[in-house]
Amino acid sequence: MFIGISAYNHESAVALVDSKGTLVDYYREESLSRIKGDKSFPLRAMKRIIFRHDLKLNTINSVAFYEKPLSAFLHPIKVASNYVPSSIDFLVHQFRNFNKSSIACYLDISKVLPGIENKLIYLDHHLAHTLTALAYSDIHQNICSVVIDGFGDRSTSSISYVEDCFNIKELWSCEYPSSLGLFYSAITDYLGFTVNEGEYKVMGLAAFGSTNNPYAKLMDDLIYWDEMEKQIKLKLEYFDFYKSVRRSYSDKLVCLLGEARDPFSKLMPGDCGFQKYADIARATQDLVVNLLIKIFKHAHQVTQSRNFLFSGGVALNTAALPYIARLSFIDKIIIPPSPGDAGAAIGAAYFAYLQSNLSAKTIIKPSLYPSNYSVVDQEVQLSKILNEKFEFLSRQPEESLLIAAELISNGQIVGTIVSNNETGPRSLGNRSILCNGKNREVVNTLNTVIKNRSPFRPTAPAMTLQTAKKYYLIDDALIESYFSMSATCFCKPESNALNFPVTHVDGSARIQIVQPNTLLSDLLQELEPIGIDILANSSLNISGDPTCFDLIDGIMVSSLTPLNYLLTDLGILKKK
Repeated sequence: MFIGISAYNHESAVALVDSKGTLVDYYREESLSRIKGDKSFPLRAMKRIIFRHDLKLNTINSVAFYEKPLSAFLHPIKVASNYVPSSIDFLVHQFRNFNKSSIACYLDISKVLPGIENKLIYLDHHLAHTLTALAYSDIHQNICSVVIDGFGDRSTSSISYVEDCFNIKELWSCEYPSSLGLFYSAITDYLGFTVNEGEYKVMGLAAFGSTNNPYAKLMDDLIYWDEMEKQIKLKLEYFDFYKSVRRSYSDKLVCLLGEARDPFSKLMPGDCGFQKYADIARATQDLVVNLLIKIFKHAHQVTQSRNFLFSGGVALNTAALPYIARLSFIDKIIIPPSPGDAGAAIGAAYFAYLQSNLSAKTIIKPSLYPSNYSVVDQEVQLSKILNEKFEFLSRQPEESLLIAAELISNGQIVGTIVSNNETGPRSLGNRSILCNGKNREVVNTLNTVIKNRSPFRPTAPAMTLQTAKKYYLIDDALIESYFSMSATCFCKPESNALNFPVTHVDGSARIQIVQPNTLLSDLLQELEPIGIDILANSSLNISGDPTCFDLIDGIMVSSLTPLNYLLTDLGILKKK
């Protein structure tokens, strides 16, 4: 067995690959700790995988960590040292938290299973991202990998040529602190959202901004593509992330753009100040799109490939992907369902597997639902609350599905806790809140009442491929990304979809094309004959919390919100 670990920087996770090269289990630490974006050593996830698979020291071949700790620790310190004395607090913070950095991995893992630390190996951070993306690709040879994130071991962006899974050669990189990911995070901070968690809010807000607004030219000066050096250049004087732990942007950025948004103030369309921040978000998003296009053009020039892997945290920017896919030299872009750091644990596990299986020809494509979960484990401990707070409308799987479809057709909202968890941050039906995607009142209730989300954030639509082609401009280069809700698309001109409540204000939607033999495909099969061909699909959680992992979490969400129905492996529940 081969274990991959990501931890300490963003989301932590653990992946398990067996001797055949199959991803057999995967957990994000936040799912078990219930701490959003938990970046601590994934102790709970490790213990769960060891217990559920009865792993012993002699059955674990190796454990791969998703970055090289010393390099990751020293690079920010080296840069910050150039800005003493203003960077003193940053340097003190780094050294004080030495034992909380990835350097502690060796000691932390030894506490889980003594002796396992001797099987620990390390790999380059961007290689972990590349292998994760490669795992979800049907093309495993002669493909270009583009990795763009905040910061890895040393690089913030890289281009590699994948000859095969054993021969991956890096051809270009951009060194810290020039970082497209950290630039986007700094603007996220300026706009009053939490760094590493609120970037998707910036994407949603950007749709309300105006093209070529007054902030667009100002933003162009902050980060740009140097055509001569073929590098991203960041004007550091506008940012503080490389020398301060208090905030990501500097006073000079405030002088340029005006007062930063108070994170505790409401941000509602039509309110005073909303348009300013929407315009800044739009200028930021447009600038990122233009820079991504520059990078992909350079990637094509140095590799001559027409097929691309795209991973790293910036690959979560679903709104940028339609513009990249339009480039004439691109045939296909593969984005893994979890392109950020949590997903890099999968790439690390495959690295460990490949190191021990040099005769392997390809990587077996993982399921979108790899996290093993059985509600049977919780049925006894939940029996009391289920009997007191809920009633079963049915315990039969087929009948429960029909009842759920009927509820949705009658304007009800249904939560799901069915089978295994999804890999990535987007729920694809197994841990979802669902309703009729064409019923505006119900979608608004789902979004603002149950989820307590900002009104400028859209809810995603789920549908079959046939329905998607009816309403939306589907790009063949991104077809696999739509399965995991990893790319947006635009409505067809004059399409009714422009009026759907799941369509964003700019005519875009982060669609999910449902795959056959899944819960959503079964529901749509029942609903389509009565005119409901689109479901609104949002993750089963309350805004700010991790997506539900098990039935206990689902019951908690139902207890704290007006969500009255839960479709589970035990049957369909109604709150009393």
